[in-house]
Order: sequence, then C-alpha cells, then structure tokens
Amino acid sequence: MTLPRLTTGRLVLRPFTRDDEAVHHLVFADPRVAGPYCGATRTLEEVRAWLVHRALQAAEDDLGFWAVVRGADDALLGLVALQPYVPWWIVWEHDPTARHRRVEVELSYALGRRHWGGGYATEAGRALVAYAFETLRLPRIAFGVDGANARSVGVMRRLGFRLERNLHPDDPGGVVGVLDNDRV
Repeated sequence: MTLPRLTTGRLVLRPFTRDDEAVHHLVFADPRVAGPYCGATRTLEEVRAWLVHRALQAAEDDLGFWAVVRGADDALLGLVALQPYVPWWIVWEHDPTARHRRVEVELSYALGRRHWGGGYATEAGRALVAYAFETLRLPRIAFGVDGANARSVGVMRRLGFRLERNLHPDDPGGVVGVLDNDRV
C-alpha cells in the first residue's frame, strides 16, 4: 500500500517529495517548533535526507508523514504523521503495570509558527484519525506530549483524545492522549 492523498475543507495532505525543502524553515530550523516536535533543530542537509526517506516510505507504506498544504494557494504549512512506536517512555495512568509489549501508533503534527491558531492541526488531525480508523482499522491512537504544551494538548482535546498523566519518572508533567476506535 502507498500513502494516500487526503483532503479536507481547506487542506490537502499529501506525501512529501524531495522538493518540499520549505519544511526545513517552517518546522526543523525553528527552535520553538522543532524543540517540542523532535527535540532539536535540524540542518538543511539533515532535512534533505529526511525528505528522501519520507518519499521512499510513502511509496511502500500506509503509515508515514504527510505534507500539510493549504488547498487555496498550495502553501506548505507543516506536517502530520501516523507513526508506529514501542511506548517504552510511557507509563499508562489507566494501566501502570502494563509492559511495553504492543506497538502503538501515534499522531504527530508540527506546523510553522505563522500557521498556529488557525485550526489547521486539528483539521489535519481529524483527517488522519478518520484514515487510521476507517481505512486502516487501527484499534487506537496513543501519543504523548509535554503537558506544558497547551496548543498540542488543545489539539488532543479537540480531536477527542482521553488525556492521562504519563507516570514515567523521566517524563514529569507528560500527558498521554488515547483515542480508541469504537468501530473495531
């Protein structure tokens, strides 16, 4: 399966291409965006390699990274993703004795700062949740954020995620959002 193109009222979510270097300036070169999203800024050379990997992944997988593009003017706004991971860094509030035996899928998003507050992350997130639950039939989406990141926590709430504290000692103040697929 390949990564599909998804559309919403205002957005086109499409696989990244090697030509999407603007994501470097929008997301990866801005410390206020890159810090919470991926921990540190990235060089243009690192982002170019990332784009090559994203294009290859999109051709072979049904999970991955989408470029968030405004439909009205084809402007690149940032990225959204569905990514598998093993939650070694999460101690679930609802099940603190659970061991890291299952792979989870997380929803992630990062938009350029000038696009914050316009509802784009929520709109793109809704499209990915629908794709994950209706097309892929995933049982749930679960991901963590820093509890101090009010914008991200707000997106989680607007998308209907149940919020829990992450009880892992290395993540004080961490919040985990869990959204179960009631259709599976």
